[in-house]
Amino acid sequence: MPSEQFDERSGAATPRTTALGHPKGDLWLLLAGLPVLGLLVGLALPRLARWVSGSPVLPWRDGIAFVGRLDAPWQTGLVMAAGLVAGLALAFTAITEAMRLELSDDQVRIEQHDTVRVLERADVSAVFRDGKHLVILGRDSAELARGEHGASAAALADAFRAHGYPWRDADPHAALFRRWIPGAPGLPAEVHALLKAREAAMKRDSGRDARDLADAVREAGFVVRDEKGEQYWRPLAGGGGA
Repeated sequence: MPSEQFDERSGAATPRTTALGHPKGDLWLLLAGLPVLGLLVGLALPRLARWVSGSPVLPWRDGIAFVGRLDAPWQTGLVMAAGLVAGLALAFTAITEAMRLELSDDQVRIEQHDTVRVLERADVSAVFRDGKHLVILGRDSAELARGEHGASAAALADAFRAHGYPWRDADPHAALFRRWIPGAPGLPAEVHALLKAREAAMKRDSGRDARDLADAVREAGFVVRDEKGEQYWRPLAGGGGA
């Protein structure tokens, strides 16, 4: 919520700020719901394994049969504990991966992926929602920030507009994106190589490598985004293809 503080020495109000993090309902769901779900999965897993172990086409039959034999109380307790730990790990990952924002009229402070960045208002050309992601574009149309945020599009729009940021209902450059096809014309060979490496990083679920490679694509004059497992690209504003 917006906040404004009064400086008794100067007699002036300090710049108001708006904090945007996880909605309280989502936060409780992550911190309580996922660990409880992990416990329940751990409790049900041996029974489920015994139930499906009779299937003639079941893969990993030996492993599933082993889980199905974990019916002693102490073994069930261990499986439930493993489920609890997995649920806590998922909750922690979801919280750390999501964006946390602090807005003022002059800058945006972003906490994401265990890092903190500050973007100046003058460097922002557009802010919009892309699915579950909040996207902030720079003056050259490059993505300055992208990440999941739990707040509704209406709440985000109200907050950014209240501080004078150029909120858009959709990506103003959406029509320029093209699906990446290896070797297709329009991209330099070096960008094709970067996108190929990024595709491999995505397949092995290496988010850090995928982000680093997206930064390298941007430095080469292009923007990349993901949609349903496919990579889409466009040139930066004022840039061009090969």
